[in-house]
Amino acid sequence: MQRGILRSAFAGGALAARMCQNRVAGYTGRADAMAWLVSGALAFMATPLVAQAQPQAAAVEFNIAAQPLDAALRLFSDQSKHQVLFEEEAVAGKRVRALQGRYAPREALERLLLGAGIQINSTRAGVFTLKLAPVQPVLGEVTLAPVIVTAQAEREGSTEGSGSYTSVGMNTVTKLPLSVRETPQSVTVVTRQQMDDQNLVSVEDVIRQTTGAAKSQRNFGAHVYTMRGYVIPDTNYLIDGIPGGAYNPTGWVPIDTATFDRVEVLRGAGALEVGAGDPSGVVNMVRKRPRAEKHVDFAQSIGSWRHYRTEVDGGGALNEAGTVRGRVVAAYTDRRYFYDLAHSKEPLLYGVVEADLAASTRATVGFRHQEQDTRGYTIFQLPMYSDATSLNLPRSTSLGQYWNRHQAETDEVFAELEHEMAGGWRARLAVNHSQTGIVQKLSTARGAVDLATGVGTAITGNYFVDRDIGASGVDASLAGSFNAWGGTHKAVLGANWTEQKATGRTTMATMNIPVDIFNFNHALIPEPETPAYASQLQDKASLLGLYGNTRLAVTPGLYLHLGGRLNWYKYHTDNLITGQVTSDYQQDAQFTPYAGLVYDLGPQWSVYASYASTFVPQSQYAVFNGGALKPAEGDNYEAGVKGALLDGQLNVAFAFFHTKKRHVAVLDTENLGGCPGISTSDCYRNASLLRSKGFDAEVAGRIAPGWEVAAGYTYLTTRDDAGAPLTSDAPHNLLRVSSSYTLPGAWSAWTIGASLNAQSSSYVTVVRNPGRAILDLRASYRIDRHWSASLNVGNVFDKTYWEYVGGTRNGSGYGTPRSAMLTLRGSFD
Repeated sequence: MQRGILRSAFAGGALAARMCQNRVAGYTGRADAMAWLVSGALAFMATPLVAQAQPQAAAVEFNIAAQPLDAALRLFSDQSKHQVLFEEEAVAGKRVRALQGRYAPREALERLLLGAGIQINSTRAGVFTLKLAPVQPVLGEVTLAPVIVTAQAEREGSTEGSGSYTSVGMNTVTKLPLSVRETPQSVTVVTRQQMDDQNLVSVEDVIRQTTGAAKSQRNFGAHVYTMRGYVIPDTNYLIDGIPGGAYNPTGWVPIDTATFDRVEVLRGAGALEVGAGDPSGVVNMVRKRPRAEKHVDFAQSIGSWRHYRTEVDGGGALNEAGTVRGRVVAAYTDRRYFYDLAHSKEPLLYGVVEADLAASTRATVGFRHQEQDTRGYTIFQLPMYSDATSLNLPRSTSLGQYWNRHQAETDEVFAELEHEMAGGWRARLAVNHSQTGIVQKLSTARGAVDLATGVGTAITGNYFVDRDIGASGVDASLAGSFNAWGGTHKAVLGANWTEQKATGRTTMATMNIPVDIFNFNHALIPEPETPAYASQLQDKASLLGLYGNTRLAVTPGLYLHLGGRLNWYKYHTDNLITGQVTSDYQQDAQFTPYAGLVYDLGPQWSVYASYASTFVPQSQYAVFNGGALKPAEGDNYEAGVKGALLDGQLNVAFAFFHTKKRHVAVLDTENLGGCPGISTSDCYRNASLLRSKGFDAEVAGRIAPGWEVAAGYTYLTTRDDAGAPLTSDAPHNLLRVSSSYTLPGAWSAWTIGASLNAQSSSYVTVVRNPGRAILDLRASYRIDRHWSASLNVGNVFDKTYWEYVGGTRNGSGYGTPRSAMLTLRGSFD
């Protein structure tokens, strides 16, 4: 039986070509260019005459990004409506350059395969057959110019240029290089294409579109998100797999997604990834890396309320051999908001250089600088009447003063070293360091309004904040496969360490100035000078973890996942004014296990079950009989079915989950004041048990040629010991649907899309947030091979709704009214 299995791609369906995981061979330099030309010419001359006798087909518009050859052939088949037949080894490990413009299908395929050493045969109309070009005989002694070949491992799961709403490769959030179907936990991948299509320019935008995530207004404007009933803490946001480098990324210090290839979201307990934290979810932001080919990509957007954004992304090989590659991304956002006063400016600069130190060793270094400067900033939105009914204020209402201001600035440097060893094992060392500064100066207005008198809201004070946050992280791992017991198995061993030190200086000038909320005066309070800070605290949190995971092939089609993480956690707070220690606790050698079982029902479907655990340190509390309180432990049980259809271009999943958080601290009312400690003299005991359960259903990827979908539905119920919900602002039903469709035939330059964001009602205290369904629409037009234009219209029906609620006093925030964003994109080789 031939080693390569014959595959085919049909114009009316998906190309069934197995995605390869071999190394990509890139040819650069003058000698390489000559090799490309010579091999391309030989392939053309070897084409049978019968193929050249076929009638010339009409020219077709092609738009294929640089990518692996098998993926490019899929797009070629979709766009040309021609069938392609090829043997697997003919395309394995090969990568092609971009192809854009109008060409006859034959000419387009020849351009696409130039230098790939592949012969094209065409024995009947509408069908191309590919095979490796024969080696030409040597006539005499001929000395050829040396050809330098560089190779680098294909990035696992890279989505840039794929045009897809899912990852057909490997995700990295679970430490082992596994596809979505092979992973026995719920994983969503938000791709570069989806971020571009929907203008998801911040991490918060991405999370807002992710299956199962709900927004919550907490902590003075530092918005957080919940998943499966629990908060996603800062420590659960990873950058290239390293935790602890993101400080409040969905609130005070937003991260621009222009620097990311994709965002991977794991729902449930991150036993291997973070260990410490609630069993909610893990968000892994994967950076863009340099591309081998030269490119300059440009985007200019203009939208409602004077919203402007410019983005430039360029790079390529930095030397003739292509062994050193670089990339620079710059973005600048200048925008006003639908509510009064607020105006922000957000510059970004990102640079990364990658070098092949040897055939099997690659080094990467990079930096990111990002700022946010928002005038008219407010930490609370609009209060309610005291009976929890709406004031029906205009959506443009703001309770800020003109001089209110929020500033955040981040400088980040990172480096990575990868080495491939014999047997396919890969060693990786990654380091990351960031320095963030936050300054706030603002007046706060809050307070429920009496229904009879119309009064109750007042300016309660001026608030001043100055924070410096330094975060460092290191991750070292060794991953690969091995043969034993008659099967091939995968394993990873690693360690990571993170430390975050935050110094916060705050003060509050308390006042009580009643205001007319229906005719608010934005110049009521003169801008004050920043006084001496009343509080200066320094927090230091560190986490060390040793982790390991194995995927054992028990029998053909049955895989056992076993692993875990050993954690050391320490948290310490000093009062820099009094010199007192205000908190000091730690947890040593806490193990968070992970286990899963996956059974393949065939080449496309599998069923799975898994268990993962996390912990939350509680050693700051003491028990009556002496000693520290045990940590609270989170357990996530999950079972479901997954499918990778249409040659992996479409991922589907359905999962039931049951999450518990046990041994949660409760006050020991019988021993109040009996446990002298740093933060409290009261005693505590391990008693409370929190539960959440429900199911997820998700579809992501290409459901037909030119049609991409990312959709997810979550049903969730939660309860504590008393039967009350864990978090009342997490709705029972959440639906996220995004779709993009490129029209066929003569209309192929047009792409249309839609997004639906729907959820059922939720509560905060006595304030009800009704259910809603918000529809967005999109249309884009490919002007030529370089330029395209798109129009995004958000909240098409201009529905008035609360994006989040915060009680009668702290305020609720309106969702964005109908808006429009026009974007012009350019791409140049």
